[in-house]
This record gives sequence, structure tokens and C-alpha cells, in this order.
Amino acid sequence: MSAPNTNIETQEHEHKTPLFGIKAALVYAAILLAAFVTYVVYQGGEESTTPAEVGTSVLENYDGGNYAPGGNATGSVSGTPDN
Repeated sequence: MSAPNTNIETQEHEHKTPLFGIKAALVYAAILLAAFVTYVVYQGGEESTTPAEVGTSVLENYDGGNYAPGGNATGSVSGTPDN
């Protein structure tokens, strides 16, 4: 079923503001996308730490001797509290 009056020029004139809003939103999104891509490209040239460097600094003070598989060394609470 179609509309009884399909005058494209009249409909375009009546919907001028929403159509302008849609076009403005598309332009704004394109500007944001271009800015994001530019930022990512320029950040790609920076040196970063290797995983080995990060791993040694994080695990430097780790004592793995307290862990028992199946034990309660994960920090979870079980049993009754001591009073």
C-alpha cells in the first residue's frame, strides 16, 4: 500500500531539518573517524616495552612457594572466622 500523495519536493521541504541533522551527524562521525585513525597511526611509531621486561618487573617479588594446587592460596574465604 502506497501513500496517496507522493510529492517528493514537498516531502523533502517538510523534512529539511531532520535531513540536515542526519547529514551533520555523518560529517561529524567522519571527522571523528579521521582523527582516531590519525591518532592510531602516529601512536604506532612509539617504542613500547617488551613482554619480557614487563613480566620481570611485575614478578620480581613473587614468591611461588606458597601456592598449592587445590588449596586455599587464592585468597578465597572458607571456614569460620577466628574470634
